Amino acid sequence: MSSPAGRGRRWRGPVARLLTVLGVLLVVVSIAANFVERQALGKSDFKETARQLIADPAIQQQVASSLTDQLFANVDVRAELEKRLPANQKGLAGPIAGATRPLTERLARELLQRPRFQEAWVTALVAAQQQVVRVLDDRAKFVQTEGGVVSVDLRPVLDALTQELPLVPNLGQKLPKNAGVITLFKADELKTAQTATRGLRFVAAWIWVLALVFWIAAVYLARDRRKEVRAIAVGFVVVGVLLLLVRRLAGDYVVDQLSASPSQDDAIRHTWDILTRLLIDAAWAAIAVGIVALVGVWLIGPSRRGTEARGWLAPYLRRPELAFGVAAFLFLLLVLWGPISYVQRPLTLLAFAILAALGVEALRRKAAREVPSAAAGAAPIRPGRADVPPAPRESPTQAEELERLVELKDKGALTNEEFAAAKARLLGLVQRD
Repeated sequence: MSSPAGRGRRWRGPVARLLTVLGVLLVVVSIAANFVERQALGKSDFKETARQLIADPAIQQQVASSLTDQLFANVDVRAELEKRLPANQKGLAGPIAGATRPLTERLARELLQRPRFQEAWVTALVAAQQQVVRVLDDRAKFVQTEGGVVSVDLRPVLDALTQELPLVPNLGQKLPKNAGVITLFKADELKTAQTATRGLRFVAAWIWVLALVFWIAAVYLARDRRKEVRAIAVGFVVVGVLLLLVRRLAGDYVVDQLSASPSQDDAIRHTWDILTRLLIDAAWAAIAVGIVALVGVWLIGPSRRGTEARGWLAPYLRRPELAFGVAAFLFLLLVLWGPISYVQRPLTLLAFAILAALGVEALRRKAAREVPSAAAGAAPIRPGRADVPPAPRESPTQAEELERLVELKDKGALTNEEFAAAKARLLGLVQRD
């Protein structure tokens, strides 16, 4: 029968695993919140996204087509041409208007490819985005409020386009007043939007702390702490893989829902890929953290390979300046290389640096306990076997020794006299004087 103390500790394992799972779920929430916060409210990330969107050829083609459609829908091009043509040529206004549509789309596409216009596009979008952020952070009254709605005005972008199209003079003045105005939400919904923004910023900044507390408690309660750390690492990998999978499936759904024709598929797909690039970075960051943690768990574990690896590393781990120096160098290389932009944030880097330092120190201490006599530059030692002397070889039996003597005599290594003397000594037949 188990003791009362043993029965009282049974709850610790399930509770530890529950805390681990809750921490992993909070990681999902943290990644989602940071993605939305950086993509929608962060100036630098929004600017980079806008620049990538306008530089994509498939998106340029779709934007040029949409702008041309809007132009011909809001301006009576035929009537404008009739005003400019002589009286005897006014009948040509219709055919000319129809023929100029492809030309207008081509001019729009060429305009979108110009670096100067792309920069103007990005500047206008970032300015509008920053106005919205100030409203949501309650740092400005309104961006624009007409008809009880909060909206942003992208008219400067349209004006830049119409100035480059020679089809109709003063084309920008002929567009409707609401052209380029995007409605965000009703004015009476502003408080709700501001509250949601504050909540989003708080979750993005601090929810990971709660996840970390859950994991610390889980490791403390677990009977096998190494296995609990392994479960957390596996959770990171699973989260990353699921994020990549969900993003792919959601992208297919978005394309199916928004695409009105096959010609729009590429533009919508590219837009989705660019908008969710930060989510990809977050997913790969989670996978990378999980894999590194799993390697650390393996290195510190009781497996034969892990034990041998610690033996090989023990002479170098014994020197803290060498162990931490190499770890810091590799960490710095990762930061400078920056393959995953999500881990370039100061708080994220600090958290990873602390975890890496703790992992190196734990590995150093375990190797020092197993191989206390290891010295840098010495031959690698297998932990657990360093201080154990080799087992003595068993002495050959009398029959085995006789066989060896016969073999030596047959090979000519011993003469008959030497063989007889050795045999006599072996059998104890040597006569004492």
